[in-house]
Amino acid sequence: MKIGIITDIHNNSVALEAVLARFSQENCDGVICCGDIIGIGPYPEETVKIVMNIPNLMTCVKGNHESYFVEGIHIEPNMSAEEAEHHKHMHILMSPSLKEFLCSLKFEEYLEVDGKKIYVAHYALDENNRFKRGTERPTLGQVQQLFSGIEADVILYGHHHTKYIFRDDKLYINCGSLGCPHSDSGIAKAGILVIDDKITFTELEVQYDVVKVLADMDEMDYSGKDTIKKIFFGRG
Repeated sequence: MKIGIITDIHNNSVALEAVLARFSQENCDGVICCGDIIGIGPYPEETVKIVMNIPNLMTCVKGNHESYFVEGIHIEPNMSAEEAEHHKHMHILMSPSLKEFLCSLKFEEYLEVDGKKIYVAHYALDENNRFKRGTERPTLGQVQQLFSGIEADVILYGHHHTKYIFRDDKLYINCGSLGCPHSDSGIAKAGILVIDDKITFTELEVQYDVVKVLADMDEMDYSGKDTIKKIFFGRG
């Protein structure tokens, strides 16, 4: 089975459509999303609707940005005022029908594919379903500690936007952020997981129209836009 893997879309429907088109070209049988559909980018409504309507979506889990929408941004006490205003503005742009979908998402899912067990979460969870602290560039040992106790052949996650892949008796995959490239190069990160008699993973970097995304951010002129462009798109 061939499965497209995505995470950290962050309201970037332009990048998402480019990646889904690539998955179609590659004849993927299914798609798994590791959360953070919303936040940061300019297209919250459009992005959620696209995810909801992926015909072969196997699962999508809840990220911290979905939690801000569903549970309220008060759950992050160290959030800056600018970031809080950004989330409030983005939440206003989404219709009530989308909240039902986002509320339905679980924090973690186990799937079984061709006799192999796949664990999907946005990031490692504590006993209260809160995301653990981690690092953007972990070692294998740190990843093993974060996901200790998870019994699976493949562990899929995101949260930190930098891609990294480790293997011991398990395969740990963070394919990197689809929607926040950390540069203005217009590259959306994703991957393809193949499960048959063995497990293989191929990293994907898909070109998309980042100029349009940045122009639409300027036109919308929403809270935190300049900081977002600098941190997540290498502009400013």
